[in-house]
Amino acid sequence: MKKQASGYRLIFGYLGIFLMFISMITFIPLIMLIFYPSESGVAINFYLPGLITLAVGATLYFSLLFKRDRARLGKHQDQVILVSLWILAILICSIPFALSGKMSFTESVFETTSGFATIGLTRFTMWDSHVYIFYRSLLLFFGGVGLVLIITSTLSDRYGLRLYIAEGHNDKLMPNLTKSARLILGIYVLYIALGTIAFVISGMSGFDAINHSIAAIATGGFSSQAGGLMAAGGNQVANQVICSILMLLGGTNFLIHLFLITGKFKRVTRDLEIRFFAVLSCLMIPLFVVSFLVGPNGFSFGESLGYGIFTYISAITTSGFTNVPANYAFGVTATAGTTFLVIMMCVIGGGMGSTAGGAKQYRVALAFKAFHWNLRERSASKHMYYPTKVYRCGQEHVVEHSEINEAYGYILLYIVTLFTGTFLLMIFGGGEFDFGCCSFEFANALSSTGMSSGLTSQANNAMLWTMTLGMFAGRLEIIPIYYMFYRIGHDIFRKEID
Repeated sequence: MKKQASGYRLIFGYLGIFLMFISMITFIPLIMLIFYPSESGVAINFYLPGLITLAVGATLYFSLLFKRDRARLGKHQDQVILVSLWILAILICSIPFALSGKMSFTESVFETTSGFATIGLTRFTMWDSHVYIFYRSLLLFFGGVGLVLIITSTLSDRYGLRLYIAEGHNDKLMPNLTKSARLILGIYVLYIALGTIAFVISGMSGFDAINHSIAAIATGGFSSQAGGLMAAGGNQVANQVICSILMLLGGTNFLIHLFLITGKFKRVTRDLEIRFFAVLSCLMIPLFVVSFLVGPNGFSFGESLGYGIFTYISAITTSGFTNVPANYAFGVTATAGTTFLVIMMCVIGGGMGSTAGGAKQYRVALAFKAFHWNLRERSASKHMYYPTKVYRCGQEHVVEHSEINEAYGYILLYIVTLFTGTFLLMIFGGGEFDFGCCSFEFANALSSTGMSSGLTSQANNAMLWTMTLGMFAGRLEIIPIYYMFYRIGHDIFRKEID
């Protein structure tokens, strides 16, 4: 009979598997040396952490998990594994930046977190290194669909389901989890390939095209150019249209993509999130356009229309790309109206099961629905019963009170976290940055958006760590972090009692 792995043996055994996977992330960018052999001097910066991580991961796996039956994960142990995985991935993958000698440890962790959380806020300076630029895009690639999803594509349902759900993948595309993960990954890669081809046709170089395609689908915002998307070359109008389409695809639930691909359009049009997004777009796009038009920058109607639509798409999908002039800084030279609209869209965010961040459109739409249901019940006869149903993920879904409470609770927690981070930035900034700049910057960090008022480039270490924690909490949707510390504290307390 095989020995069984359970408890913390099981947790560390899983982490061993994940560490071996993380080591691969540090090796992949070295593919660029085939095309740019003159940059071979940076190879050691990637090989060193990669080989050490691979050795540690293999040791943990073979000593704790290999040839052992795996017990079911205990209560909240999936959250412990998930948060530990992301922390380890960030710390390990920040080492190549630190070894470059051009970024401090704090900046390296900040950059890596921004990449994995698909945010795009940056302190990057190595614009002459194709290896490092591609490495940043890889962080977006893996962070966009989730580390667990990619690893799950090689694991069986029996071991990966709870981790898969804990990372925020609430909807399986197929009954089999592994096939679902592979299908999502396949759709993700297909969109990146099509986006790359489209960017090349518009006039971008192949290197710029693949980096911007990854960033747009991952709703990340990192660019291969210091000047961003508008400095990437090619037809600028075409680039913005392509980028907008990719951002919208990335910000939409992958189950909706499956319905679109298979021609089940009725399921798409009935979906609560899709309808909410359609209504929101009709309301917000005119406001964005007007906010640019009435500002002191003297934009024409045509310019305001282009800036307004692109900025709205970038904000609601939490992508962080911008097409406004370089001297137009949100929270500084932008109108207060534009800055507020961007913050509001960042907080709402993209669809559940997408690569986007924010509180997520389903939760916000459900909160509005619940408010409507409450008003309806108050005004109706006591003998009347109204069903609380929504159409989601291809089927009618009865909404329980617990789900409504979860939506309200998460939105409240999200807003509290936003204001807490904003005030911390103001405190650590020593009064140099006002509430508008700090709230805009932290909203972008927490929601995985990445537009900047300029604060990030001037931030001190305390401010960078505040935003790093905000990015990390936003990517994991806050709750798993709480449960991880709850589980660890519970185990320590129980051990002390025993």
